[in-house]
Parts: sequence; structure tokens; C-alpha cells
Amino acid sequence: MMRHLVLALIAGAAQAALNFESVQLEAEDTKAFPAIDFARGEGRLPKTQCKGWPGSRDWPSDFEWRLFNASIDGSLLRPSPPAAACYRGPEYSTAQCSYLLNNATQNDFYIDDPLTVLTQWPQGGTCLPALNATGNCTHGGFPVYVVNATTVKHVQAAVNFARNKNLRLIIKCVSTRAKLPSPRR
Repeated sequence: MMRHLVLALIAGAAQAALNFESVQLEAEDTKAFPAIDFARGEGRLPKTQCKGWPGSRDWPSDFEWRLFNASIDGSLLRPSPPAAACYRGPEYSTAQCSYLLNNATQNDFYIDDPLTVLTQWPQGGTCLPALNATGNCTHGGFPVYVVNATTVKHVQAAVNFARNKNLRLIIKCVSTRAKLPSPRR
């Protein structure tokens, strides 16, 4: 089971790129939360070869995730797999499940979804879309967290946090037409 942090970069218009580039991670930002500091020397890099995963001793605590979220202006998301809407539970939605079943064959759906890659198969068959789905929808190989990066600062902090905390990092660009889920804090 490969759990990881996804850095979703939102691709915008050329004019927006200027604003995107102007907000950068400063030394002052890292004083309050050193886990987002730039690595300097071998002493700052993790000693283990394996990346941290939920439940491992290397996985950041809930408190660290909250500090990280604050350091990136609240842009940390914790989305559920898209097909969670097809399973009985708090995210069940007949309309959303029908939308998914009708649109999941379109590559744009997965390209624009911050949690998935081209299809959901690389994440494992742990939460497949189906009418009247039975069983449980689990995260499986889907990432636990996604950074909705809209500034250079968000990108720098996410890359630094993943490196300093020994987390697997996936970088995915999604278009501005994508509808990212609301952050869960």
C-alpha cells in the first residue's frame, strides 16, 4: 500500500503566473515550522530508505499536518476517492455516483481530479465506482493528502515537507477548470 502526499499544481493563465511566482517561501516562514525548511547538509535528510506511511513512526502526527496546513495557507486537502459517493456512508450521493459512472470514461475526469492519475486502477481496486456498490470504499493506494498549490511558496513548502519528513511525493498538474474539494481542517 503506497500512501503519499500529492502536490496538485493548478495551471492558470499567463497573468496569474506572475502572482504565482511572487509568493515564495521565506526564512521567516520556516522558523515557526522547521519541517518546511530547505535541507542543508546530510544531517537534515531522513536516514531510512523507506518512505513513511500512515501508522509508521515516520508518518507526521495530526499536529504536524495541522502546522503544515497553516504554513501553506490552509491549502491542504484530504479528499476521498471519487467513487466514495457510490458506497453507503457519509459521502454517499446517488447524483455524484451517477455523474462519476457517466464521466469516468473520459480522461479529463481523472486528469482534473487531484487525487487520481489517468484512471483509478493504479491506486488499486479498493473503491471502484458501481451502482448499488457493496462492501467498503477504502483509500487503498490513493494519497491521504493533496496540496492545492497556488503559489511557489506552496510548492516549496510541500516539496521540503515531503523530503524532510521522508514522504512519497507525487506532483500533478490539474487545469483551472478542475473543481478541487474543499480543504478539511
